[in-house]
Amino acid sequence: MKNKYVKEIKISGNKKRKNFIYVLLGIFSFILILLVGVSIYVLTVIRDIPPIDRWVEIKPSQTTIIYSIDNKILGRLYKENRIYVPLYKISPYLQQAVVVSEDKEFYTHSGVSIRGLVRAILVDLLHLEKKQGGSTITQQVAELLFLSPERTINKKIKKIYIATKLEKYFTKQQILEMYLNLIYWGHGNYGAEAASQYYFGKSASDLTIPESALLAAIIPAPELLSPYKNPDKALMLRNIVIEKLYQEGYINQADYEKSIKAPLGIIKRDGDSPQAKNIAPYFFDYVLKELINKFGKDMVYSGGLKVYTTLDTNLQSYAEASLKKIIEQYGKKYKVSQGALLAIDPNTGYIKAWVGGIDYSKSQFDRVSMAVRQPGSAFKPFVYLTAIQKGFKPYDLIEEKEVTYTFNKKIWKPKNYDGKLHGTITLQEALENSYNLATILLLEEVGVGDVIRNARKLGIESPLEPSLALALGTSGVTLYELVRAYSGFANGGNRITPIAILRVEDSKGNILYNSAPELTPVIEKDVMATLVKMMKRVITNGTGTRANIGRPAAGKTGTTDDYRDAWFIGFTPDLCAGIWMGNDDYTPTNKVPGGLLPAMTWKEFMQNALKNIPPRDFDFLIESQPIPQEQTQKEETQTETYTLTYTQ
Repeated sequence: MKNKYVKEIKISGNKKRKNFIYVLLGIFSFILILLVGVSIYVLTVIRDIPPIDRWVEIKPSQTTIIYSIDNKILGRLYKENRIYVPLYKISPYLQQAVVVSEDKEFYTHSGVSIRGLVRAILVDLLHLEKKQGGSTITQQVAELLFLSPERTINKKIKKIYIATKLEKYFTKQQILEMYLNLIYWGHGNYGAEAASQYYFGKSASDLTIPESALLAAIIPAPELLSPYKNPDKALMLRNIVIEKLYQEGYINQADYEKSIKAPLGIIKRDGDSPQAKNIAPYFFDYVLKELINKFGKDMVYSGGLKVYTTLDTNLQSYAEASLKKIIEQYGKKYKVSQGALLAIDPNTGYIKAWVGGIDYSKSQFDRVSMAVRQPGSAFKPFVYLTAIQKGFKPYDLIEEKEVTYTFNKKIWKPKNYDGKLHGTITLQEALENSYNLATILLLEEVGVGDVIRNARKLGIESPLEPSLALALGTSGVTLYELVRAYSGFANGGNRITPIAILRVEDSKGNILYNSAPELTPVIEKDVMATLVKMMKRVITNGTGTRANIGRPAAGKTGTTDDYRDAWFIGFTPDLCAGIWMGNDDYTPTNKVPGGLLPAMTWKEFMQNALKNIPPRDFDFLIESQPIPQEQTQKEETQTETYTLTYTQ
C-alpha cells in the first residue's frame, strides 16, 4: 500500500510539472506571438516614414522679407512667420529656459524619456483622459518635421522611432536649434526670432532672463497664455520658469531676485495682427506679383527670401504726404476723391515712390498700374517729338483754324480749351499753352502712325487709336506707362525698363536674382534735347507754372475735355514723377486742369524729394548726338503699322 501511494504521488507530481511547463510554454508562445504581432504592426506603421539620416534636409516654411533701398522692412510674406536662425544667434537664456520647462532630461536621454513616458501614462490613466504630455524636445521636433497633429497610437510610435533616429544623426545642439526655430509662439509667429521680434522688438540673441522665461512659459498654449491676452497668467508662469532656472543652477540668486521682479516688458502693439501694416502697400503688391512670376507662390510664401527693392522710404513718405495734403485741402471744393503718384529715376529705371491711391485700407485697386485713363494733353509731347524728328523747329509757325472731321459717319469739331482761335503761332507756343487745334493740325502733318511708333519705343503699351483724336490723349494709358515714357525724355532718348526688385537672396544668402539698369537708345539725343527745351517752358511760362520748383525741370499738363482726368508728368535730370487725379467712378471733377492740383502736388513732392540733390541741367541739352542708324532701323522694324481713314 505504501509503495503504491508513493507511486501515485510521484505520478501526480510529474503531471503537475508537465502542466506547469505547458502553461509556461503557452505564456511564452503568447508573448512571442504578441511581440511578433507588435513588431509587425510597428514595422507596418513606420514603413511609410521617409529615410532619416545625417543628410536629411530640414526645410521649414520661412518668412520672405521685402526691404526698401534704404534697408527698411516694407513687409513680410509667409505661410508661417518664421526667420530661421542658427543656435548661436539665440540667447543662451532662452535655450536654458526651454530645456528646464519642456524637457529637463534633454541632455541625458536618447530621444525618449522613459521616466517622462511612464509618468504621462500614469497621469493619463488616473484622469481617464490625456492630461500629461510625455514628449521630449526631440519627439516634438520629430512631430513638427514629419508628422500631422492627429492624436493616435500610430503617431506615437512614429514619433518615438523618428526621435531615436534624430538623436542618432544630429547633436543635441542641432536638435535644440531645430526646435527653437520650428515651434509656434502665438500671434502667427513661428520660431524664436519671429517671436522675439513680435513680443520684445529685438533679436532672439538679445533676450534677457525674464524675456526668455516668458517665451518658454507660453509654449504649451501660446494663444491662451499670450501676455497680450492673459498677462497675469503669463507673468505667473514666467516666474515659475525663472525659479526652475535658479533651481537647476543656470542663474545665480542675484539674477533670480532681479528677474522675478521684472515687468513683462512686451512692446505695445496696435491690435493683434501678426503682420504689421506694410509700407508702400501698392508697391508691395506690385513686387509680390513680380516675385510670384519669377519664383512661384510656394517659394515666395515659404522660402525665406530676402528681397531688396528700389523704393526709397523717404521719397515714399513725401509722395504719400503730398498727395494726401492737396486732396484733403482741395478735394472737396474741386470734387476730387482719388489720386496716384509714381516716381522713377530716369537714369536707372529704379522705382523710387509708388502711391496707388489715397487709402489702401479702403481700396486696394492700384491707380498706378491698373487704372487706364485718358491722358489728355499729357500725350501731346509725342506729337511734337515726331514733328522735331521730321525737321520741324520750335519756332516754326502753324495757323490755327476751325476744322471738322468725320469719323465713322460722326462729325468731330475739336476746339481749344479756352474756346478761342489763336491765329498764327509757333510750335513752342502751341505746346507750352497746350493748344488743341494746333496740335491736331501738326499730327495731321506728321502722321498718326509715326507718333504711335514713338510712343511704343518709349514704353507706351496700351492700345492707341490711330486717329487724329490721339493728339488730345483720347486713348487710355496708365500712369506707369506715362512716367516710364517721360523718363525717356529726361534721360535724353533712352527707353527704360522700370525696376522694382534689385536683388533676391535665399534664406542662406545665396543670390537668386540680380537686376541691372536697362536703357535702350530709341530717340536721337538732339531731337530729345529740342523737345525738353520746349517742355521746360511749360513750367516756366505755360500751363504748368504751379509746378515751378526753381530748378531745371520740364513737364506737361494733361486734362480731358470733360475734366474726368487731370495729370501732371514732370522731370528733372534726377527724377521723373507723374501725378493723376480724378474719381474712380469717372464722375467729372469741378473743372480741375492738370496745371492745378496735380501740378501743385508735383511741386510739393519734388521740392522735398530733391532737397538734398544739387540743382543741375540736363546734360544732353549741351552734348547731343544721334543714336546709331542700325539701332533706329532695328526699332522701326519692330513697331506696328497703322492706317488712318478720315475726311475733312
